[in-house]
Amino acid sequence: MAANPPSVVISKAENAPPPLLPCPYRTGKFLGQGSYAKVKEAIEIETGKKFAAKVINKEFMAGKEMFFINELNILKKVSKVHPNLVTLHSYFETPLNWYLIMDLCEGGELFERLYQKGTFYEKDAIHVIKQVLEGIAYLHDNNIVHRDIKAENIMFRTKAEDSEIVIADFGLSRFINSDSDKMLQTVCGTQGYMAPEIILHKGHGKPVDMWAIGVLTFIILSGYCPFSGETVAEENNNIIHCNYEFEPEDFWEGISENAKDFIRRLLVYDPELRMTAHEALQHEWIVSKPVDAVDLLPTVRDNLKKKFRKAVIAINVVNRLRTPQNAGRPITRSPSPSPFLNKDLDKLNIKEE
Repeated sequence: MAANPPSVVISKAENAPPPLLPCPYRTGKFLGQGSYAKVKEAIEIETGKKFAAKVINKEFMAGKEMFFINELNILKKVSKVHPNLVTLHSYFETPLNWYLIMDLCEGGELFERLYQKGTFYEKDAIHVIKQVLEGIAYLHDNNIVHRDIKAENIMFRTKAEDSEIVIADFGLSRFINSDSDKMLQTVCGTQGYMAPEIILHKGHGKPVDMWAIGVLTFIILSGYCPFSGETVAEENNNIIHCNYEFEPEDFWEGISENAKDFIRRLLVYDPELRMTAHEALQHEWIVSKPVDAVDLLPTVRDNLKKKFRKAVIAINVVNRLRTPQNAGRPITRSPSPSPFLNKDLDKLNIKEE
């Protein structure tokens, strides 16, 4: 953490050096990694209030600025209007970075919270998935596709047992034409959560979020991905053929048929046949109150441990395969003009020291 906060500059004339003002925030500890940015704790100097700052490196984003601009516009659209969507409180830039100041979700990520719980029943899974559906329903009603629904982007707002769920990281989100659900073509998302139409380059829209919620539901009930394979190609082949099973049977027999039906109606190859967010909110599993018959936590924990061990092994393999000439190669292209140009003066530029 810098001893002194960076300075803020407000541009007055096109060629005149702007005057310096103190920055209202100082950055704290590293919190995580988003789609194309780092997330750090940000402390408002005047109040001491803590936020999460998404820090986007301009040089890294050279030529890809539209990802950031889209995220900014979407956050401005959805902020402070739905409890299950992260709020954008402020945004500004430095010569090196753009900053998005958002809610600090102190309850942690979904997997972290699951791992810390003493017990985990179907009703707990319903509590999570219902709120995710409510947030996604709002996005879809406003013609926004998230495109990166996954456990790591589901946060708990507080550490309280009954904490609200918050959907975060809108880095891959897009506005879509209300007359067409198939206008998006970019292959994007997180491996294991991507819908068949994304992998097959068929064009996609709102139904990809519903597929991802199906995958998410499967994972939090079992601790493993429904389409896992030894290779990415095998996993993708499983996805495009909807090749998954509720196995091992001795574990899944403790999970209700309503939960399995909910998953089946989301993990459907044809996007037109998947439940919409509003339909999913009316599904019997979401509106029911299942009996606390089986504590799922021991199995989920064990499977999550195996998943994380496998991920660590994969990362180590990738690191070993990196060649010296490619490892850590810097990006040298100059950043493009700022998307903050022509903004009101209360949207601050800050100059880092």
